[in-house]
Amino acid sequence: MKKAGLVLLLLLTVFVVTGYLLPKRVHIERSIVVDRPAAMMFELLNGYRHYKDWSPWVARDPQAEFLGSGPDAGVGARLSWMGDPQLVGSGWQEIVASRPFERIDIKLDFDAQGVADTGFILAEEGGATHITWFFDSDLTEGVNFLDSFLARYFGLLFDRWVGGDYEQGLKNLKDFAESLPVAEFIPVDITRVEVAASNILFVTTQSSQDPADIIRSMAAAYAEISAFISRAGIAIAGQPMAITRAWEEGTYQFDAAIPVAIIPADLTGNIQAGQSPAGPAVRAVHHGPYDEMMPTYEKLAAYMSAHGLSQGTESSEHYISDPANMEAEDMITHVYIMLAPGDSER
Repeated sequence: MKKAGLVLLLLLTVFVVTGYLLPKRVHIERSIVVDRPAAMMFELLNGYRHYKDWSPWVARDPQAEFLGSGPDAGVGARLSWMGDPQLVGSGWQEIVASRPFERIDIKLDFDAQGVADTGFILAEEGGATHITWFFDSDLTEGVNFLDSFLARYFGLLFDRWVGGDYEQGLKNLKDFAESLPVAEFIPVDITRVEVAASNILFVTTQSSQDPADIIRSMAAAYAEISAFISRAGIAIAGQPMAITRAWEEGTYQFDAAIPVAIIPADLTGNIQAGQSPAGPAVRAVHHGPYDEMMPTYEKLAAYMSAHGLSQGTESSEHYISDPANMEAEDMITHVYIMLAPGDSER
């Protein structure tokens, strides 16, 4: 009996000593290559708009609630969740550092289950992106003596417990990202803005989708508006714009418009009066000739897809530069895509 007790004591001593010799920190990482540019992957991961589209834990607990807060992207963007304690539990994560196109660091808090550091390391490889998703945690932080001891043993199983989720999450991310437009939207200057309404005089017209035909139709419409403004002595209040009404079946329908200080009581010819589109929008700054704007629209589409934004019913081009006084390569055009209702609140 005494011998059995000594053996038991010896085993317990070995168990305790071994436990405290085990590492208190765990590091897990998984990697994947996604056939999309690093700039696009960075935008997908630098916030939580698309979290539900690829997270491995959303499908595990469909009833869990996820709530975003803070800025839309970058440092301070935060996601809180509350779900079944046996499935996803509750907690929050927040972006604490963000280096464009290279790395995103995130703080994780699992409430009573501890804290961790996680994030993504991105490296572009010939148009594709090598993504490493990592997880680091001190298993003894903030826990009592016994839990600290047991946590070291649990740490031996962490890679098995969490690694599979990271692998599935990266696979989901790859499938989702590769379903989006491949166009690169960097280095085009694209931002979300709030557009104010302007009083405008406009002519509704149309042309084919040939750039030269569009320019001819616009020139005729602007000439009519400008002549009316001159006769009426009205002050111009902004740059000319074209408000898209339809782009289909080889036809471009639009309003050629000029902002004015006041709306006159009497209008003549084809001229109408109204207000320009207003509200939340995405704006791209195009540098160069008008007939080379299609890539800018493609980059806008990629940006909106990456940010989970939906297009509203209106878009417009604002012609900042005067083509009569500037080389085509140096001209600036602002392209606005109005957002669908609800996107402004995300």
